[in-house]
Amino acid sequence: MLRLFYILCAVALMATADAPERFAWSETRALQWSDFKGSPGTLDGWAASSSTGMSQGYATNGQGFLDKNSITVTAHFYPEYSWVRHKEKTKHLLAHEQTHFDITEVYARKLQARIAAYNFTENGLEEIKAIYQEVEQERIATQKLFDKESNHSIDHMKELQWELRVARWLDGNFEE
Repeated sequence: MLRLFYILCAVALMATADAPERFAWSETRALQWSDFKGSPGTLDGWAASSSTGMSQGYATNGQGFLDKNSITVTAHFYPEYSWVRHKEKTKHLLAHEQTHFDITEVYARKLQARIAAYNFTENGLEEIKAIYQEVEQERIATQKLFDKESNHSIDHMKELQWELRVARWLDGNFEE
């Protein structure tokens, strides 16, 4: 029995060893430059890049129906895949990168809301994947629009407008 325990512990350690470092979005913890642990690509012309994404967890009842009470959605930041050029570390640029992370949190909340409103069938796993893909495409499009309109943080007025918009979204106000 003890041998089985050691085997299970070793398998658990191996499974987590390959997982990239990540942390969840929090309204009480803003990004810091020390969170950016990746290396910039030599061909990238940007000053910084944030790697963010959404994860979801759920359980089924064995017949394919999802247990809505078990569903979790989390916005994550991936330090190993996020980077900044040392000479570019400014408060303004860090605020831009924080807005990217905030946008991911907005879409994590949208995903959670869409899941909560959906009436799943016995094909729940396929249905939740489809909902995730739809929201993920919207998130990616919004991230691109943010960079385009703010000119990758160069247009300070557009940047401020986006920061205010995303703050309203985080407060639950999606009216434009």
